[in-house]
Amino acid sequence: MDFCTMDISTLTRSVTDEGVRYLELFLKEFTTLFPGPVNPSCPTCLHAYLTAYKQHYNTMQNTCTYRLHAKYENIPLEFGSPILVNNTNITTAYAKQLLQQPNGQRFFAQLPPKEEPLSEKIKTLKKVVRKSAKAKKKDPENVSPPDISNTTPA
Repeated sequence: MDFCTMDISTLTRSVTDEGVRYLELFLKEFTTLFPGPVNPSCPTCLHAYLTAYKQHYNTMQNTCTYRLHAKYENIPLEFGSPILVNNTNITTAYAKQLLQQPNGQRFFAQLPPKEEPLSEKIKTLKKVVRKSAKAKKKDPENVSPPDISNTTPA
């Protein structure tokens, strides 16, 4: 059952085909995620439970490594755009579009680390191999294995 798409009235008033109330199923699932007592008769509490549940699943689904500063939450994607970008709905495509704006990096509290291009990694590994080969030619008995700890495999 997908409770993230339900509103509070559907949750409190509807039943399944077997006659089990959605509220009962929701509270069972909610207490498995957030242990503790719940108050099913309090409308304000139920609304808070549903909001916490939705936020929990929205943050789990969002794997984007970009994070906005708090003051830029719900910023329009571009001038006049109806799409409001925040940390729960941000995607890599949205982030790249925001970065294209003048001084676009100011919106972000966290940017993904820049990866070294694969061609640069290959060049680095080739240099290490050449140095090792030269050292082996000079003194074949006292050659230690090359230090490749600072390079990452492709």
